[in-house]
Amino acid sequence: MPDNTQQFYATDKDVFDLLACARRSLTEGVLREIARERGIFFSPHETRDDLVDAISELPFTLGELREVMGRRESSRRAEKTTSITLDANISIDELKAVVREYKDDVGTSEKVVSNSKGTAGLVMNVEYDEMDYSRTRLIQRQRLDATIEFFQQDGKTIVRLPASEKSKRIVEDLAGRIESRRRTPIAREAIELDADFTADERTTFFMRLISELSGHKLYGVTNLKIAPGLRPQDELDEDDLDEDVRAEASQELLVIVRSMALSGENLIASKEYLSLKERGFYITSITWKTRQTTIPYDIPHLHAEFEDGENGKSFKYSVKGAYRFQEGEYTKTARPVDDSERESLYQLVESTARALLLDMREKGMTVAAAEVAER
Repeated sequence: MPDNTQQFYATDKDVFDLLACARRSLTEGVLREIARERGIFFSPHETRDDLVDAISELPFTLGELREVMGRRESSRRAEKTTSITLDANISIDELKAVVREYKDDVGTSEKVVSNSKGTAGLVMNVEYDEMDYSRTRLIQRQRLDATIEFFQQDGKTIVRLPASEKSKRIVEDLAGRIESRRRTPIAREAIELDADFTADERTTFFMRLISELSGHKLYGVTNLKIAPGLRPQDELDEDDLDEDVRAEASQELLVIVRSMALSGENLIASKEYLSLKERGFYITSITWKTRQTTIPYDIPHLHAEFEDGENGKSFKYSVKGAYRFQEGEYTKTARPVDDSERESLYQLVESTARALLLDMREKGMTVAAAEVAER
């Protein structure tokens, strides 16, 4: 007969795994505090591993376990955001109707709430459980939430959502319900690179993105990632695919980009970049600072990437914070941005990325037409 008793309590191994895997939040100081609350004092010579081993053997009530689990939950890093354009003007009433249908279908497994935002927007929030079996048993179930915004723009419906598979499934579910109601398909438009974009064009997209934000001036590049792969597989060197080589090339290009950003020189024309281009490398992710050219002159810290860098798909972005201009100088660390600032920066990145893609495609068509004419 199977032993099911472990389903109802945490073993010392469960507690050990919980304490051992959370070094950043359950520091040695926190562990000593947990012990002191029980009247237990450890020698200052005891290591963190010693503390974990000893504390995991203590009895824990359900309340005490929840408290420890709460302590280990550090604030989640800002989740990256993405957007999808639905080629249809979908009214708020229609959106509310399909959200109600979705809520009825999921029942109590998810908590769904929605509210109007202005006269042409809707915000939907979904709380749901997600299982992560790679984690220790006590924290495999995580309570997550997704905030999805719908708003009208130029006769289309823009959907802004967390860049998670769950959020994408929800949006696709709602779009499918609208299509069923209208009995007509609705085109989806995503920010993604064309399959025939060259390595130069892929890198150019990011360089223009960080340089052409309206009302901003590029202040510096703090990180980037690159990838090889736009040459035939049989022309790629094994070294190009090695992680250490890619990391070294990323650092090399980061130094070049930082220098070009500060000097205003053309990255694409530099001999260092040309050397990397010949090896097939191109940018897939970039983090940068951009200074506002008008009041309040703050410096937002932004990030943008293609999750599928090889195919230039799944564009996502985030605001890491902003360096505030106070009393004639900037704060030493980035400060959190409020919802209105974040929304404004999201719109800026989205609109700039779409405009760049449109411009690059038009130029590509012009070049192609010129080549045909020459023949």
